[in-house]
Amino acid sequence: MSDEASQTQSTAPVDLVSLAPGRMIGRYEVVSVLGQGGFGITYRARDAQLGREVAVKEYLPLALAVRQHGTTVLPRSTTAAQDFAWGRDRFVAEGRTLASLQNAPGIVRVFDFLEANGTAYIVMQLVQGETLENRLKAGPLAPAAIERVLWPLLDGLEQVHHAGFLHRDIKPANILLDATGHPTLIDFGASRAAMLGRTSAMTAIFTPGYAAGEQMTSARQGPWTDIYGLSATLYHAITGAAPPSAFDRMLDDEYQPLARMAPPGFGRGLLVGLDAGLAVRASDRPQSIAGWRPILSQAAAPDAAVTVAIAQSPPTLQPSVQATVVPPPVAAAPAKKSGVGIWIGGAVAAILLLAGGYYALVDGKRAPQTAASVDKAAQDAQLAAEAQRLKDQEELARLRAENEQRQKAEQEAAQRKQADEEARRKADAEAADRKRQEDEARQNDEAAKKTAEAGESGLRLTVLDRQHAQIALNALGFATGSTNGSFGSRTREAIATWQKSRNELTTGYLTGTQNQALLRDAAPAIARFDEEQKKLEEARRKAEEDRVKAEAAARPPAPAATPAPPPPAPVAPAPAAPSVAAATPRAGPDGHWSGTYHCSPSRAGGAEFNARVQITLSGGAGTWIRPGTESGTMVGNQSFSIKVTGSQVVVSRVYTPGNRVGVFQTATMTARFDGNGITGSGPEHNSGGRTCDISLTRAQ
Repeated sequence: MSDEASQTQSTAPVDLVSLAPGRMIGRYEVVSVLGQGGFGITYRARDAQLGREVAVKEYLPLALAVRQHGTTVLPRSTTAAQDFAWGRDRFVAEGRTLASLQNAPGIVRVFDFLEANGTAYIVMQLVQGETLENRLKAGPLAPAAIERVLWPLLDGLEQVHHAGFLHRDIKPANILLDATGHPTLIDFGASRAAMLGRTSAMTAIFTPGYAAGEQMTSARQGPWTDIYGLSATLYHAITGAAPPSAFDRMLDDEYQPLARMAPPGFGRGLLVGLDAGLAVRASDRPQSIAGWRPILSQAAAPDAAVTVAIAQSPPTLQPSVQATVVPPPVAAAPAKKSGVGIWIGGAVAAILLLAGGYYALVDGKRAPQTAASVDKAAQDAQLAAEAQRLKDQEELARLRAENEQRQKAEQEAAQRKQADEEARRKADAEAADRKRQEDEARQNDEAAKKTAEAGESGLRLTVLDRQHAQIALNALGFATGSTNGSFGSRTREAIATWQKSRNELTTGYLTGTQNQALLRDAAPAIARFDEEQKKLEEARRKAEEDRVKAEAAARPPAPAATPAPPPPAPVAPAPAAPSVAAATPRAGPDGHWSGTYHCSPSRAGGAEFNARVQITLSGGAGTWIRPGTESGTMVGNQSFSIKVTGSQVVVSRVYTPGNRVGVFQTATMTARFDGNGITGSGPEHNSGGRTCDISLTRAQ
């Protein structure tokens, strides 16, 4: 809402004094100063009647007026008085026009306008928020934020233009954003622009990068002027920097079109429309909001330059503001000329007009010029026009060449982009195909392993069978780490490696054919193992027999038997009864027993357990210890204790770890004794849910 003091220059002394807080302007009490510049001051004020806060803009052009006694505004001189009064009328006209646009979207609302203290005031809505200029310090806006800013401002500016009014100073500093990003356009500069054409005391006020070229000259202004300012503002919001100034572009246009930069997320039509709104020549821009909106909203635009339809001239201006708005230019010529050509052509036309005016004025005061002088002037003008025409043709040829080169570069870039996208799609497809094949292979391997596992389980390999397989693998060079009859992870790896060496499916599980092949290929090693086991068994048996004999020898001799009484006298035999076969007594549990003890894996995922048991029972009880033989974290001794009570058998298994990593375990299960065997099957308590079975027979 404040005027841009930094862009206003004056040779007058700085005697601009704002109204003190508490001063009344009609019914409005001054609270504080919101901003001030070379054209006036904007206050925060309070409406004494309605109790609301408002913004009050005071007309006080620094170059033309001063404040006296802290209140009254007076012209600096009698010479400046007429210009001051004329500008004040334009200021009031601005307030009237804005007040008529109460429902215009994105336009600051005007509540009141009044004259007091020798000057004029406009009372406006106090808009809360921050300027777009401040918001852009954090970086460019997202596409959605651009949309929220653009369309409300288009609708509001269209109503402003239909009312015969222009803003003339659209830039990020004059757009306020509320908490939701909704924009409000502030600080209309119509009366300020009118003063520029009225007096030389006011220096031209415009912001480089946002002001159109016609604002730097006496060229006509219109809706296309505001279109340039809004396009430049949105260009800054998208790219993070304002476009080059229009003056510099007239000499050497280094503007980078948005459609060429193609920032991601923005519609093609929006980018092309903003480029069209930033054309240097006024006639090359859309001539109205109505003509601009279809370009901005189109879904896509061709690579060639967009043809901009020239809208009808805006409505006739109200008499109070007619001097501030100039009718639109004529339709654009087909051939585009450079900025330099425009201004040179304008200068030539101005010279010719001045020359004609000069002759008309002096016609009644001086003697008529000779026919030769008139012909000479006409010839000079014709030569100058021809030179300008040739120069414009050269410029047109250059622009066409540049356009062709640009189109060629854009086409090549599009082709490269298409090739890159095609290569990326191909690479993505190949990667997806590889992943699919890997997934299928993994699934097939898993299915094959499950099938192989089920097949091996169907072989019902005993502990000895598994030991033979391990002996064979080790003999063939595939280390299993142990020969205890338990197929752990190392044994599975050895089986898989052996299968791979035979170009067979590497499942880690044996088929019947593969098991037979192992036994055949490593028969000598298996025979040696069996012989060693037989010797060990004989040694254990002999040691047990020696122990039993030693225990028997160590027992004290039995006491002498009491003499038997004489036999009784013979008794006559009773009548013969049917003969009954004597029942064979059941043998006791004492003696040597051998067999197997097998447990399935626990619920925690441990390996299955297999053991060949050799145990001697004495007094219905005995213990057998199997020392650990496999290296690893679960190495340790297994001890089995059997207690027979009648036909009931309690089997206790104790695991003592061989290192600090293992865990001490005890487990029990029940079995039955039938005189000739000890058998049982069921859960083993305290072992994580293992299911075990035991089968022992008397050793011969």
